[in-house]
Amino acid sequence: MKSKSSVFGLIFTIVCNGAIVLLFITWLATMFNVKLPDKIDKNYFTNYMEEKGCPVINIQEEKNYTGISDYLVTDKESCPYLISYTTFNDEDVLWDFFSKGQRDVMQNNTNVTGKTSVSINLFSEYYEYNTSGDYYKAIVYNDNSVLYASADKQYRDDVRNIFKDLHYQYEINFKEMGIAWYSLYVVLFICIVSMWGTLKKTRNKGWISLIPFYNIGCLSKDVLGSAWYSLLLLVPIGNVIFMFMLYYNLAKVFNKKSYYCILMMFIPTVLWPLLAFDDSEYDSSRVMKK
Repeated sequence: MKSKSSVFGLIFTIVCNGAIVLLFITWLATMFNVKLPDKIDKNYFTNYMEEKGCPVINIQEEKNYTGISDYLVTDKESCPYLISYTTFNDEDVLWDFFSKGQRDVMQNNTNVTGKTSVSINLFSEYYEYNTSGDYYKAIVYNDNSVLYASADKQYRDDVRNIFKDLHYQYEINFKEMGIAWYSLYVVLFICIVSMWGTLKKTRNKGWISLIPFYNIGCLSKDVLGSAWYSLLLLVPIGNVIFMFMLYYNLAKVFNKKSYYCILMMFIPTVLWPLLAFDDSEYDSSRVMKK
């Protein structure tokens, strides 16, 4: 018959990990629903800009650049700002074009602040770079097209509205970001509660789990034999190795079988709460040797 503590650990594990799975599924759903810009029809772009009083020239018809399908540019003589829309049939040419435009935007002048937004889903990519200084510039890459703008700062709002009308402006999905943060909070909650149960077994002082850094040091000493191992958390790659060592040996000092120790390294949010609140006893003789 299971004790009350082991039943609590089972219920806690099911509820918290169920919440993580639900958040993950919700996050995936929002990712699939991300609406990225569609390729702009060149006739639509031409008509739209002409309605703004900016005639459009297709430079590709005159220059015939390799790897480019259409290179539409507003006439600088009659338009107060430069807007260009380019489509490509060669990915290398696209990235070379976009990289040059990106550098032009981000190096506008030494006093500007640049903003970078990146959205990637399973099917397409979208990169947006813009900066606002004495001269406003923006560039957006989506799939096989690049939309670029350059204007005096007094026309910044006009250019931004054009990007919005053409659906080429990325808006940060704060709901999606919030879902990701909520899942991290759940994981943190699982770790704190599980550490409370573990330190209650090893030191009879579960409250230590509430003290940042000190809690990890104590757990490291009880499991790995030294609190100094916890400093590996500050070292790239070393922190991953430390967590694997900690989880494996955490199961080991409670006399769990080898398969449990191995699984503990990969699904700690499932097994750690079970271990923390089951009837297993701490065996100091199985602490890792220095």
